[in-house]
Amino acid sequence: MQTREQETNLRRFSAGALAGKLGHLSYRHVHVYSPVGMTSVVFTYPLELVRVRMAFHSRVSDQSTGNSRPSFLRAMCVIYREGAVPSSAAPTTTTQMLFERFPILKFYRGFTVTMVGMIPYAGTAFLTWDFLRAYFFPVIDDHSKRPPPMANLAIGAVSGAISQTASYPFEVVRRRMQVGGLTRPDRWLRWGETMRAVYANGGWRGFYVGLGIGYLKIIPMTAISFTVWQGGKSLLGV
Repeated sequence: MQTREQETNLRRFSAGALAGKLGHLSYRHVHVYSPVGMTSVVFTYPLELVRVRMAFHSRVSDQSTGNSRPSFLRAMCVIYREGAVPSSAAPTTTTQMLFERFPILKFYRGFTVTMVGMIPYAGTAFLTWDFLRAYFFPVIDDHSKRPPPMANLAIGAVSGAISQTASYPFEVVRRRMQVGGLTRPDRWLRWGETMRAVYANGGWRGFYVGLGIGYLKIIPMTAISFTVWQGGKSLLGV
C-alpha cells in the first residue's frame, strides 16, 4: 500500500492480522514479515503452555497443603509424560500413538486457537489505531502535524481495549485447551467440546471471565507499544 488514499478499513484489518504478534509493520512490508511472526509463535508457544501450567499448578498447590510449587523443569517433565501408553486392555487411540511417537506435540495444546485468535486481536488493533489516527489527525501533506504522545497513548489504549474484547473468547478457549492435558492427557481437547464446556458453565458470559484483568494488562501494554513505535519513527525521521 503506497499512499494514505489507498488505505481502507479492510486493508488495515488484513495487514494487522497478517502481522500477528510480530510487531507494528508498514503495510508494504507486512506480507513479507508475517510468516516470520507466525514462525516465532511456533517456537515460543511451548513456553507459553508451560507458563500457564505452572500458574495452574500454583493455584492447586495453594489449595492443597504439602504440594510444592512446580519448577520450570518439573512442569515440562509433567507435560512430557502426559498421555502415557495405556494398558494392553485399553485400545490405543490415534492421538495416543502421536503423543508416544512425537511427545513435543503435547506442548502445542491449543496452538490452533492461538493462531486463529491472532487474526481478530492484531487485525482489530491495527484497524482501530489507523482509523482513529486518520480520523482525528488526517495527513494532508508531508508537513502535517503528528499526534502528540498523549494522543498516541489514548488511541493505543482504545485500540488495546477493543482488540482484547474481540479476541478474548479465543483466549478463554485456548487456556481451557492448554490445561486439558490434566483432565484428558490421552487426547486433544477439540474446539467444539471446549466451547460447549465453557458455555455450559457460564453461558456467553463464560467466554469473558477475567476480561477486566485482561484490560489491566493489554490496555497499557498496547498504548505504550504504539506510542513508543511512533516515537521511534519520529526520532529516526521515518
